Formats: sequence, structure tokens, C-alpha cells
Amino acid sequence: MIPRLLNRLTPFLLLPLAAPLFASGCLGEGPEGDPSLVLEVGISPTPPAVGPARLIISLHDTAGVALSGAEIRVEGTMSQAGMIPVGDTAQMEGPGLYIVPSFNFTTAGDWILTLTGTLPDGRVARIRKRTNVVGALHGPPGGNSE
Repeated sequence: MIPRLLNRLTPFLLLPLAAPLFASGCLGEGPEGDPSLVLEVGISPTPPAVGPARLIISLHDTAGVALSGAEIRVEGTMSQAGMIPVGDTAQMEGPGLYIVPSFNFTTAGDWILTLTGTLPDGRVARIRKRTNVVGALHGPPGGNSE
């Protein structure tokens, strides 16, 4: 009787031991790719709401030198099943400054933005940023409700 009970309980007993293995693979914020590159993103409005938002992206090296000429791709996903990823490419606005003027957040909830910047020399910077998208903003743009 005891061996049969242990066989049934083994998966449940091992689950706490396996949890750290899964947690170590969880998505976190932080840079990936070439450690000499720094990729950062800001979102306007903050917090973002369902619908279009402006992504302001900077790319520079660790000495603070702005890096131009990169291709920067943005992909937005959610952790829930069935969500279709949203993607866009940033346009360079100035030295080290890239903009996605209208990134479309399709639904409210927790989003993960993955940004990948590839320089002409092949170096790659990648970051993941979590953001919470709220329901649609009320009133006209600019905050006036009159």
C-alpha cells in the first residue's frame, strides 16, 4: 500500500524541486547580445493604453556614444495563449534615436516587448521589457475632457 501511494504522490513531491528549473528560464528584463551595446525603450503615454502608443528607443554603447544605422525590430506578446504577436520596425530619428510612432497594443494586460537592434557591423543588442497596458483612455488626446 505505501509503495503504491508513493508512486501516485511522486509527481507532486518532485514539483517543488523542479520549480526552480522552470523559474530560471522565465522571461526577465535585461540586456542580451553584445555587452558593449545599450538598448533602451520608453513608451508614451505611460502607462500605455489599448491602441497606438509611441515607442522611443535609444541605442548607444557603454561609453554613451549614440549608434546610428541599426535596424530595430519590436515584437509585443502576452503570456496568455492565443494572443497574436504585434510587430513593428523603428525608424531612425537622429543619432542613436529610433521611434515607432504607432505601436498597436491590441488588448489590456501584461505585455512583453522584445526589442532587437542589429547594427550594420552585425552586432546585436536585445532587451525585453514588461509593461502593463490599461483599458482605452477616455476623452480626447492631451487629457482635456471638455
